[in-house]
Amino acid sequence: MSSPEPAEWPEPLIGGKYIRLLQKHLDGLRGDDAHGNRRLFLDDVFVVYLLAFFNPAIRSLRTIEDLSQTRQAQKHLTVAKICKSTLSDFNSLSDPERLTPIVEALAGQLARKQARQPTGDAGDLHQLLQKTVAVDGTFLPAVAGVAWAIAERNNHGATRHRARVDAHVNAATWLPEVLVVPDPGQSEADSAVTHVQPNRIHVYDRGYMSFALLRAHCETPGADFVVRFKPAGSNSSALEVELEKELREEDLAAGVVSDRVGRFATDSAGRAGIADALFREVVVSLNSDGETKTLRLITDLLDVPAATVATLYRWRWRVELFFRWLKTLANFDHLISHTREGVQTHLYVTVIAAMLMYLHTGYRPSKYLFVLLSQVAAGGATLDEVLPILRERERRCELDRQSRARRAAKKKSENA
Repeated sequence: MSSPEPAEWPEPLIGGKYIRLLQKHLDGLRGDDAHGNRRLFLDDVFVVYLLAFFNPAIRSLRTIEDLSQTRQAQKHLTVAKICKSTLSDFNSLSDPERLTPIVEALAGQLARKQARQPTGDAGDLHQLLQKTVAVDGTFLPAVAGVAWAIAERNNHGATRHRARVDAHVNAATWLPEVLVVPDPGQSEADSAVTHVQPNRIHVYDRGYMSFALLRAHCETPGADFVVRFKPAGSNSSALEVELEKELREEDLAAGVVSDRVGRFATDSAGRAGIADALFREVVVSLNSDGETKTLRLITDLLDVPAATVATLYRWRWRVELFFRWLKTLANFDHLISHTREGVQTHLYVTVIAAMLMYLHTGYRPSKYLFVLLSQVAAGGATLDEVLPILRERERRCELDRQSRARRAAKKKSENA
């Protein structure tokens, strides 16, 4: 008796061409799994997660199980069905790091493509942008059964559980270089200490204010930083100033009100082993919606202009945009796994899917690309429908970049 024909998925299934492009990598995933009596393998899990990313109707373990039995999915799978209970068990055993070769391969392709694209940024600033990573964490909704989630009470006394994800997002490519689900109770600063990257400029918000983090940077070759510190006083140490730097016209235009170099001569700095290290304090005054905000930035970049330090900190907002995109386009407002390994695997697949889209569209990641792709993920438009809009938007942005570059070059020649 022949088995019944697979059912049809009720709407067009997007993403099959990307699976075919990654077939060599999928074969490698299966080879690494060849052991024991396992019935579900990482290559099949990767396929259904990738299809779920590109198809907004697939948002739960149940719909993944339904999809796996359809004719469209069966073209890419080696099993007749992926049961939601089996997938749930697999998530607790999976090793997400096995997906890093795919991430690295796609990142290399993107780097080569973007190296050929023009940029309107000034030379020195553009070079700094290439090695700048914006660092932050975000919370995802979780249930009480998620053992590694954080339980907290809101203003109304109700307890909620949230799972945190920390990311280091490259300011030039808009792609994460580090994605980690931290240990239970591990603070953002403590998590960042273990993920300081050499030859990168790390940009942190004030939640990362930590002498232990500054020491980790001092001990890592080429690992520079810009971190927002609380104003001196209470639990925030003052800098003993050794040099007051003169502000230039461009510094004042960037809102810089002081630029000083000195040391943290406190017991806490001594215990952290950085009492003898030189740091720089750049204070910036910003006007936002009629309100003046003062930022105290600490950095080990002693030789770049103060205006550049302020600009580096402003690039931190790109990690915020990445998190907004993660929760909407990638549907991380609903966790399909309650294990750290499963969430990490889901994160890796999401990043891989984003890279594939960037390679397909041929554009640098931007806020316009994020917005339009969010429409695609929500089912409000297809990729073919949004591409003409994106092309026109990118054309106008490129004209603006070229115009800014010409004005900057003209001003530089006039001041020479």
